[in-house]
Amino acid sequence: MSKKQRSNPPSKNKNQPQADQQQQNQQQQLIKAEQFSGPVPHPEILRQYDEILPGAAERILSMAESESEHQKDMDKTAIHLKSQENKRGQIFALITVILAFSTATACAYLGATTPAGIIGGTTVVGLVAVFITGRSKNSQE
Repeated sequence: MSKKQRSNPPSKNKNQPQADQQQQNQQQQLIKAEQFSGPVPHPEILRQYDEILPGAAERILSMAESESEHQKDMDKTAIHLKSQENKRGQIFALITVILAFSTATACAYLGATTPAGIIGGTTVVGLVAVFITGRSKNSQE
């Protein structure tokens, strides 16, 4: 007699459908992130402020506008002061150069050629150095 081998059908796990459902839930999970930056809160937050305190949204917008105006005024003032500083520096440099070359010319006229050369030479070298340094600083900014 021959023995027949009986194969057992694959056992169904009662937890299998539940595990499949959990896996599907995990795969369908959606993550939502929002980021908002600026002087004014996100519109939804602004609406909530207005619900809590009527008129708060208008006050916040007004505050942001005045802050913007203030920043513009500060920028204008800074630019104006920087311009005045540059102009003042150029005027002082012109006066210094005129005095140095006048002194060098007077020394040369009186026969003191060595001091005239030193004064005139250092003035020219100083001017060149200032212009080169000034240009390199401006290009870095």
